[in-house]
Amino acid sequence: MRLWQSSIYLNLVLAFLLSIIPMYTLSLYISLSGAASVREEITKSMQSRVHFYLSSFEAELSRVIKSMREFINDADLSMLSTLYPNIPTYERFTMTNRLESKLFLLNNSSQYIANSKLYIPSMGITIHGSGYDEKPIPDEEIREIRSVQYNTLSPFTMLGDRLLMGSLFPLGLNAAQSPTSIMKVEIPVQSLRNVLKQIPHTAEGGAVLFARDQDWHIASDQGERDPALIQQLKKLWENQGNDQKAGSGRFEIDNRFYLVTYEPSEILDATLLVYVPEEQILYPISHYFVMLIVLSIFSVAVIILFSYWIYRMLHKPLRVLVSAFRRVENGYMDISIPHQTAFEFGYLYRQFNVMLSRLNTLIQEVYEQKIRSQRAELKQLQSQINPHFLYNSFFVLKRMIAADDNKNAIRFVEHLGNYFQYITRNADDAVPLEAEWLHARTYTDIQMARFSRRLRTDYIDEPGPYGSVHVPRLIIQPLLENALQYGLPNKIKDGIIRVSFAVKRGLICIAVEDNGEELTNEQLNRLHAKLNARDEQMETTGLINVHRRLQLMFGNDAGVLVSRSSLGGLRTEICIPMKEEEPNVSIADH
Repeated sequence: MRLWQSSIYLNLVLAFLLSIIPMYTLSLYISLSGAASVREEITKSMQSRVHFYLSSFEAELSRVIKSMREFINDADLSMLSTLYPNIPTYERFTMTNRLESKLFLLNNSSQYIANSKLYIPSMGITIHGSGYDEKPIPDEEIREIRSVQYNTLSPFTMLGDRLLMGSLFPLGLNAAQSPTSIMKVEIPVQSLRNVLKQIPHTAEGGAVLFARDQDWHIASDQGERDPALIQQLKKLWENQGNDQKAGSGRFEIDNRFYLVTYEPSEILDATLLVYVPEEQILYPISHYFVMLIVLSIFSVAVIILFSYWIYRMLHKPLRVLVSAFRRVENGYMDISIPHQTAFEFGYLYRQFNVMLSRLNTLIQEVYEQKIRSQRAELKQLQSQINPHFLYNSFFVLKRMIAADDNKNAIRFVEHLGNYFQYITRNADDAVPLEAEWLHARTYTDIQMARFSRRLRTDYIDEPGPYGSVHVPRLIIQPLLENALQYGLPNKIKDGIIRVSFAVKRGLICIAVEDNGEELTNEQLNRLHAKLNARDEQMETTGLINVHRRLQLMFGNDAGVLVSRSSLGGLRTEICIPMKEEEPNVSIADH
């Protein structure tokens, strides 16, 4: 099933089929045209043969009919039939001999006359070519001859299996009048059959002579091997109408096609019809047509097999190449395709390996360059953090010493030492979150020495098991500086800074809020815009500094979010994607 779904295999098969279909179509057209041409020529030949034999038969029987009618004016027949008692015996005998001689000549004048007889009722004798006897012509034959002579145009009548021609003298008798003489000629049916057999020139073909006004026919086959076929042909002939025109056609009879040619005869009042099975005539062409079909089927089979061979020859190396590309697409860059083959695919494999090697080199160079650039930028951003509050911290320390507040001074100096120790330790770009959290508390302790009378700082929750997560150095202090400098600069008393920790939606979040009253919606929108800006040349200080460093280290899912705090001022929130880390290791020496 997968083989037929392959576009390469189907395209190969279709390409070969499209290449042979025009030739096959042309061959089929030539074959069909040849069959039609042969059928037309054979039909014309059949029409010529039908016309020839029918014309010959008409000429022979016309001569017989003419000879029969000459007896009307025969003096001997007239005298014998009307003056028989008054004629001397010698003259009567002489007249009878002359009539006998004439009948003898008539019998031998045509192959279509079996015998002829002349019956003279007044004499009670029947004259024939070899003498005469006293056997009269049967009344049944006389009635048939009378019926044909006065009721039909046909000169024939079929009585049993005998075909008769006859005439009653004198002409113009009615049904009540008795004839003075009766002429009867018997046509040999077998002779007609022999002639009809010569027309088709095929083993299964035949010819039939149909009477138009009488219910008889003569077929070339004496036994009429297929009476149903004869009846079907008769119906076809009758359906052609009585236009007395010759014609031909191709007819289907009992699921078999026949070429049929027919021609009517006014003299005989009959129609000669010839039929030939089409397959006998077109057998050579049909044989070639079958061979063409077999050849076409064989060609299609060869095309399918040849296409499959080509498909197998191309598909295996293509599959290897496509599989290699898919592995590269999935990020596997350390692959190599063997290329022992000498075909074009060997060149493709070698070039693929070279391309992948160069690509790995370029990726490594770009990756290292990016890492160096990021580290340089981290150093640059980190160096921008300037602890301006230290200037004021020295004045606070001076005031404590002047006031002999040695206990608080010592604790204050300790906080400053820890602070300087943290911000000057540049060995690592990232530190554990617990260390950054403790540094933020150190920073607030230093600031509370100055502002404890007008604000307080609340720390809610702790990093706990997430203390070992590494984060950029100095990311919480800028948020606290922002709250002190911009959120609570005019707060005389009851100022609040709240620092909280939470884990939500796979993010580690540290929020710094204040209850300042200076923040407007316009300022908040501008701050939003600065954080979302992608301008690389923009100054990166404060919150934007932290935002850039977080995204450089953790990607675009990390950063700083700003919103209005529930305390009334600004809420800045650091969001870091949570990774699988071990529970935090406490920093006991901090």
